[in-house]
Amino acid sequence: MRKIINGRTYNTETSKEIGYWFNGLYSNDMGYCCETLYRNTKGAYFIHGEGGAQSKYSAPAGDMRGPGEGIVPLTDEEAREWAEKHLDADEYEAEFGEPDEAEPTSDLVNRERVNMTLSNETITLLRRLSAELGVPVSRMVDKAVAKVYGE
Repeated sequence: MRKIINGRTYNTETSKEIGYWFNGLYSNDMGYCCETLYRNTKGAYFIHGEGGAQSKYSAPAGDMRGPGEGIVPLTDEEAREWAEKHLDADEYEAEFGEPDEAEPTSDLVNRERVNMTLSNETITLLRRLSAELGVPVSRMVDKAVAKVYGE
């Protein structure tokens, strides 16, 4: 499928498939839903989804709803969240690198999820350094901000 959204092209034929998920229902079931996570040649993530008449991908069919498909652009953080939910650890790590081992829950209490928009060059650099150093991107950003702004 090829779709233009907000002036950007998303094409399943030219993008890398990262992972696949489906809800376990047969494709002829009205509630069937499947999604595939892709990364395009520029590094942008998106979902190609399809599903039955009662899925979020349903499409108008006369005065009713029928099966449909769609493309949903994702931020890097949204792609990671989707991957955490739907992929196994090996698939996740192949795309995003190995995350830190879990620490006591107090670490989770002291952290907050935020969405940021960064240049493709910065994202590419952060991913490369993360893979080379074995440090998650979020930890690298924590350390960089603390070093630059004195904490």
